[in-house]
Amino acid sequence: MDILESLNESQKEAVLATEGPLLIFAGAGSGKTKVITHRIAHLIREKRVPPYKIFAVTFTNKAAGEMKKRISSIIGGSGDDVFVKTFHSASVYILRRFGEQIGIHPNYSIYDTSDQESIVKAILGEMNIDVQKYAKRVISKISEVKDKAELIEGADPYAFLPKEYAVNYTEIYDEYNKRLRAANALDFNDLLIYAVKLLRDSPEVIEALQNKWSYFMIDEYQDTNRAQYMMAKYLAAKSRNICVVGDDDQSIYSWRGADISNILNFEKDYPEAKVVKLETNYRSTSYILDAAYSVVKNNRTRKDKRLNSFRGEGFMPVYCETNNEYGEAEFVVNTIRRLKREENLQYGNFAVFYRTNAQSRLLEDTLRHEAVPYRIIGSVKFYERKEIKDIVSYLRFVVNPCDTASLDRIINNPPRGIGARTVEKLKETAYAEQMSEWEIIDKDINIDGKVNKGLKQFKEIINSLINLYVGVPDKISLADFVEKVITVSTYRKHLEESSKADSTGKEHDRLENIDEFINSAIEYEERTDNPSLEEFLQEISLLTSEENPENKQAEAVTLMTIHNAKGLEFNTVFLTGLEEGTFPHANSLNSDAQIEEERRLAYVGITRAMDRLYIISADVRRQFHQTVYRQASRFISEIDNELLERTRYTSAGSSSYSDYSESYSPVSGSAKRVSGGAKFSSQYSRGDLVKHPKYGNGKIVNIENSGDDTTLTVSFPGSGMKVFIEKYTPLVRI
Repeated sequence: MDILESLNESQKEAVLATEGPLLIFAGAGSGKTKVITHRIAHLIREKRVPPYKIFAVTFTNKAAGEMKKRISSIIGGSGDDVFVKTFHSASVYILRRFGEQIGIHPNYSIYDTSDQESIVKAILGEMNIDVQKYAKRVISKISEVKDKAELIEGADPYAFLPKEYAVNYTEIYDEYNKRLRAANALDFNDLLIYAVKLLRDSPEVIEALQNKWSYFMIDEYQDTNRAQYMMAKYLAAKSRNICVVGDDDQSIYSWRGADISNILNFEKDYPEAKVVKLETNYRSTSYILDAAYSVVKNNRTRKDKRLNSFRGEGFMPVYCETNNEYGEAEFVVNTIRRLKREENLQYGNFAVFYRTNAQSRLLEDTLRHEAVPYRIIGSVKFYERKEIKDIVSYLRFVVNPCDTASLDRIINNPPRGIGARTVEKLKETAYAEQMSEWEIIDKDINIDGKVNKGLKQFKEIINSLINLYVGVPDKISLADFVEKVITVSTYRKHLEESSKADSTGKEHDRLENIDEFINSAIEYEERTDNPSLEEFLQEISLLTSEENPENKQAEAVTLMTIHNAKGLEFNTVFLTGLEEGTFPHANSLNSDAQIEEERRLAYVGITRAMDRLYIISADVRRQFHQTVYRQASRFISEIDNELLERTRYTSAGSSSYSDYSESYSPVSGSAKRVSGGAKFSSQYSRGDLVKHPKYGNGKIVNIENSGDDTTLTVSFPGSGMKVFIEKYTPLVRI
């Protein structure tokens, strides 16, 4: 086959540029993998480069395998001799052969995350430190320090460790590394770190590898961390035949150590570099790509490039402003069912994206209620998440103290110093006394010759919750009771403490999930005449015990966070929760760099859509018992008006919103096309963004009366709701 025949002009330029440094900016859907594989094939077939002289790395084993397969499909069996691996696999290869020069025996073991956890737990146990409370935090900090400090000359790793009275991180860090060395083992961080140290400090090794490989291809260069950057730089220093491929506009993993400056500074590292931009997109239509560009162009730290669609204009993206989160979920489901019916699409053609996993709960409930099959990528269904199961187990145990399965789950969760041996003795005593395990605890029956403080604390917690439970729902609402369970059990405090030291954000996600669980309790109470904890738990049991066969993509709507969507594509995409504080996330609002990453995340979400894109925001969302007014995301206002079709959807949703909606329809809801919100006898429209000299920027959420009596209700982030008489208002539209 003619290697160049199927390529466009930019792709050909990239393939033919074989000598010297080459930077390929590969926009979303521009045929990145095709260019890499064809370039390698061209080197072998046309430039007569031996396959074993080519070094190519990417980020996943799946991607590496696919790349190798496609190379072989072009040039045949010789493609198998190309070195195509992940960065970690490449490090293993180097260290197995040359590691002894820095004291690493070639038969070293590789410790995965579970092995790491075992070592850390053993160390904490020996130091009499609460294992359950600190293990994950310590592991996270060890990885963070290795990523940030180990390869910076003169850096002090200990300076990156927290200073806590209860935990000596320095001692743990040293002991952890000591045990790895004693076991002749390396963790995943070590693989990269020691490979770089070997290349840096051993002239013989670097010379041997530079003679072995002459051409270097680095995929997803925008996602490289410091160690990966240094590895590529050392290996290619002699030949300087280094080709890096990536897209700074899709750099969304800084929290995993990715450094966007690696790709942005490539031309500084290699002043003679050739730059090729792949700007023809084969995935999305023009309207979608133009909307994506109008957002991402607002970032300052980027190389300018603009994608052009191979497929033509297509459908205009739709921005739907909904009255609340119920309207959002209903609009998504109703639109899916309508398009499936009208355009003969399959459920697998649709994807719903959200910024955080907690947002999936109401979407799941609505899809389930409407019998629309769905699957969740990168997470588990809401009611099956660990933290939700933990809280449900507390609730079940309060209702039924004989529930031993729930007791087993919560007795030392959060950690209370109740070890496995104590639990075993508790079970043995209960069997011998012919009593329930709770009765043994409640009656202070001796189980091991001494009073266990953890069991005493657990008894006090459960009895206080049982006393509160008697008042549900007459003296205390179900939702308030659920919040009490989360607080009194110290579960929330445990997650908050874990969240502070968790750089991955997983513990913060758990906090958001339990807050959303409280919302589900509020919702249940509002739609039920005689709410009870027992019935609420029964509903959850039925949800989690539903038959849930693994859905094939063609049979199920896909739900996922935008981070998990990178690299995927769908006919129709719904971007939900486009409000300030949700997307962009609240944790990013005070940092320009993080806002830019949130904007890149929006760009990634938009460019996953092939034919149709729906962007959705809600005027209000529930936060516990409060109605919180939301301001539409800045990313929506950044999209040019001529690129968006605007619509509004209202839902009866929940009774707590009845005073807010201007015109609710039945549960099925209604959507109407509007030019910018419902119109009143006012110079303003609902949804307008305005500025106040004292309160700053805000959003008009309600307009009442007319003429001189017209009042404007404005939501100001950080200052709450303010009401102004329009005639005298100092507001200025922005």
